[in-house]
Amino acid sequence: MIDKISELRENIEKFTADVNTNEKVQKLIKKWSSVVNIWGKDLNAGFILSVNEGKITGIMKAESIDDGKVKVIGESDTLIRMFKGQEKIAHLYLDGVVETYGSERDQIVLDAIARLLWR
Repeated sequence: MIDKISELRENIEKFTADVNTNEKVQKLIKKWSSVVNIWGKDLNAGFILSVNEGKITGIMKAESIDDGKVKVIGESDTLIRMFKGQEKIAHLYLDGVVETYGSERDQIVLDAIARLLWR
């Protein structure tokens, strides 16, 4: 299980670097600030992404599934594939494979980021 946690974190870190360096993404989300919980149901563990004015400024271990303003919850293998760009986030949401909680605006921003990064 620890290997899956490490793999999830590695993919979140790569996603963070991609978000923070992609000019199109930065232009789109430059005024967005939030706290996003990426939670692996099968791991009973996750990570918090702190977003400040479009930049992901920190990744830390989530204390619980209830942490964060926005929640993205799924099986670790699905989340890993999602953060690698191997799964379309919008399809995962619509099919109920990944659960998202938060404001409609936050969910739209997450989908837009994914579309720009992984066309």
